[in-house]
Amino acid sequence: MSGNGKSDAVADVLVRYATGIDRRDWALLRSCFTDDCDADYGAIGHWRGADEITAWMEQAHAGCGHTVHCITNQTVAIDGDTATARSYVDAVIMGADGATGARATGYYDDELRHGVDGWRIARRTFTMVVLQPVGAAATTLDEIEAIKQLKARYFRLMDTKQWLAYQELFTDDVVIDTTESGGNVVAGAAAFLEFLQGAIGDVITVHQGHTPEIDVTSPTTATGVWAMEDKLRWPNGTELHGYGHYHDTYEKTDGAWRIKTSKLTRLRMDFSEPPGA
Repeated sequence: MSGNGKSDAVADVLVRYATGIDRRDWALLRSCFTDDCDADYGAIGHWRGADEITAWMEQAHAGCGHTVHCITNQTVAIDGDTATARSYVDAVIMGADGATGARATGYYDDELRHGVDGWRIARRTFTMVVLQPVGAAATTLDEIEAIKQLKARYFRLMDTKQWLAYQELFTDDVVIDTTESGGNVVAGAAAFLEFLQGAIGDVITVHQGHTPEIDVTSPTTATGVWAMEDKLRWPNGTELHGYGHYHDTYEKTDGAWRIKTSKLTRLRMDFSEPPGA
């Protein structure tokens, strides 16, 4: 076999390794290594023997979705029945949901031996260069923005009296405390909607929320404090100009944030009588 032919045969082993993982063909993967191989992947793991690394790869990928390992920039040096090689890898490993995963880029430094079964990897070192998330996993800032949008809809739908859409902003077991505004503690989204329609159904209202302090406490829970200002005008002309804070908790269900509890505290409430009263 010519020098170029030997180099091509070595490069084929490097690509066959990637194909074995992505096809979940563990026999093909094992055929890339000598029985006594040493594979050092740094923080990922260190294995001794073809059976050991093959078993780990099979277990590690059992819960994964699709994977793609791209092997590029192979450089090969042949010295009789031994060879050294460096190759770059760009790997995408998706989770079972097919929407999120990880991308790893780096390079392999290999020592290979030629035997009756052809070229095989006797020693491998993997160097990680970049590891980053892939897909739709939301960041904390994404979750905070989603909660801000939720509260914005809370104000708009209340002031425009879109009650059915408004009820969807709450968990079914929401607890609302408006005692500092002359209301009650109400449990349940349906019960709160009935209370609110009776309290302000015929009142012109303008609610504004400012300077939110939102803390995402887990993937499905969060807390928030909002400075608020509201103006209300009753049919007889009486007006209220109020200031205070909303103290909320939120819960994420079915991929959407909803208000779990809310307490309105007041700093000031200014009433004005109708003209001529």
